[in-house]
Amino acid sequence: MSVSESWRALAETAAKRGLPLEEVLGPGVSTVKLDKAERKLGITFHPDLRELYEQADGLRRISGHENEPCLPGFGFQSLKKSIDRTQDLRDVANDVDSIELWRQQWVQVFDHFYVEVFAVDCTNGTVWYAWWEAGEIHQVAPDLATFFRMAAEAADRDNVHYQLDGDYFETPDGEVWRAPIKRPWSPT
Repeated sequence: MSVSESWRALAETAAKRGLPLEEVLGPGVSTVKLDKAERKLGITFHPDLRELYEQADGLRRISGHENEPCLPGFGFQSLKKSIDRTQDLRDVANDVDSIELWRQQWVQVFDHFYVEVFAVDCTNGTVWYAWWEAGEIHQVAPDLATFFRMAAEAADRDNVHYQLDGDYFETPDGEVWRAPIKRPWSPT
């Protein structure tokens, strides 16, 4: 399944589960903006990452809401925020002189309340999860298509619904839903 196909499947799942995509989804960005972002970071984006941002430019806050909306399991940053956040994370890693904290070829695209982050490794397209406070850094998917598929399948399996007043997904019993997409990747 391509990134475009899996992205559409995830977006359809989110919409079916109550996320007002027409209000929150930013339109895709141009090749010119993608090229400019690459130059700013000094790397070449993986083709899957370029394809994603050509489809959509993150989620934006709904008028009158304090929180940014999220997809099932993670927030999706605009290209501009993603580049700014990636640069910030690089700076932190450089300050403590640790390649283990942040790799130069990573681009932070998704997050969970800015604390837990998901990054795309532009050398090979793998998706990584990092939560430094808990000492967790590991690969969660071999590519974006698999990452999106896992999130959509988990949302359907757990029958979650979007709570617009809180900008999150919850389970049928009213608990805030934690998507099972943060575990280390292992092929089946």
